[in-house]
Amino acid sequence: MIETFLSIASFAVSVGGLIAVFFLKDRKEVVLSIVIAALVATTGVALYQHYRQEQLVSQVQSEILGKLSHETLTFDQLYQELLYRPLPVVNEALFRAVEMGVIGHRVIEFQRDGRTLAVRCYFVE
Repeated sequence: MIETFLSIASFAVSVGGLIAVFFLKDRKEVVLSIVIAALVATTGVALYQHYRQEQLVSQVQSEILGKLSHETLTFDQLYQELLYRPLPVVNEALFRAVEMGVIGHRVIEFQRDGRTLAVRCYFVE
């Protein structure tokens, strides 16, 4: 990913330099054109990354809804069902769905070896 960013940044600086060579005569305008080109490139990369992240979270959220439509699962069980998904993405998708009210959760307490344990379970409402 860093290679892509560096490629885009170098392209932006090159375009800024070409604009400066052919059209601009003042040194301030040259610097300004390079800075603007770099900002445009950086903003484009950031927007693309945000778009891809939102797509991935939405896709994982759909998978979570599919898994929870059949049964109630704990977070660990759910995470094991979603093979090869990054933990932060699963967290974000699950908690967004809970916040929107699509997925419900409750704490179930049980006793084991004389101790009371609590487990949060998630389900489709």
